[in-house]
Amino acid sequence: MLKTDDDQLKAAQAENTRLNIQEYLDRRELLASTPQRLFLQVNAPCNADCLFCSKGYDYPVFDFADYESGIGRKLEPVLTRAREVVLSGSGELLGLPEAERLLGYFNERFPHVDKFIATNASHPNRRVWELIAESGSRYTLQLSLHSSDAASHGLMTRRGFHDQVMENVRYLAAQRRKGGNPALNLMFIMTTLNVEKLPDFVRFGAELGVDRIQAGYFYVYEAQQKFLSLFFKQDLANRMIDEARTVAENLGVKVDLPPKFRGPGAAAPAAGGSSDPCPEPWHQAMVNPGGRILPCDVYGDFPESLAEKDFDAIWNGPAYRELRRKAAAGQGCFLTCPRQNPAAIDRWESHVIRRHKEDRLILKEYHEAMRRP
Repeated sequence: MLKTDDDQLKAAQAENTRLNIQEYLDRRELLASTPQRLFLQVNAPCNADCLFCSKGYDYPVFDFADYESGIGRKLEPVLTRAREVVLSGSGELLGLPEAERLLGYFNERFPHVDKFIATNASHPNRRVWELIAESGSRYTLQLSLHSSDAASHGLMTRRGFHDQVMENVRYLAAQRRKGGNPALNLMFIMTTLNVEKLPDFVRFGAELGVDRIQAGYFYVYEAQQKFLSLFFKQDLANRMIDEARTVAENLGVKVDLPPKFRGPGAAAPAAGGSSDPCPEPWHQAMVNPGGRILPCDVYGDFPESLAEKDFDAIWNGPAYRELRRKAAAGQGCFLTCPRQNPAAIDRWESHVIRRHKEDRLILKEYHEAMRRP
């Protein structure tokens, strides 16, 4: 029996995934595989003004024609072999005038690749949701809600579209029950203003029947945001994490919770070889509209761009190879990454994004943050 084009795509994808996993297990620095997961930053105007956001107002909006004729060509061989593509970025990408065209492009060109979309679920155009739910592709929506009640949701987003969000979320949950698509993950960014709502958020997710609830600490982007950080409310954070975990266990819903703070006197994280290093330098890459590459969303400056090089020259270039070497040794970003190193959670540096900041400004913000109220 002859293989169809779809069969061949799936076979190449499966082989790349197998090889990528093996190269991670072998701690290879030079890879024959390409990343299993590719993040594409699709920037759009935003209809929210979230308290914890880093977006500013000067970022370039995604242009499909520019993408297709530019970095899209360089990424097509990588996307063809990828297991997942994550469409995310500043703003609300499903509100783009080109949103339907964008979804159609990925559905038709890469039907075998699982698709993840980060959205605040506020868009009123039902056709966008239908394109996702009725697609032959497997979609996962990360619904960035951060609260389930109207008052807290309005506080976090500084907008009054809670009713529209709930209508869309319940429609998507009904589609998931009916046909299994899309998978739904609820996202909760934990700040000093909403963390006490976390257990109720888990109850809300269980009621909807979502696939997973994900909670994570807020990262400080600007000094004036510092007191949104639970670094200054550690006992409260620990208590809410415990309560949310208990609720999830009782209701049988999957939940991803961050590590708890360990308190004064805890040993500092130590460098050293890790039996299970961070897989992201092997498994994924992130690309912004201008072609800049990042290993992960909280990484510092990374001097690589598709505007200057082909993807393989970056993926197997000196910067990525050095990153893999340090990750395998438990060094570098491992020391301040609580996702991979829970002991790092007590360090202020683990709660701050430092990308594009001068050392002088980083030091100034550190001393400002340490002046507790």
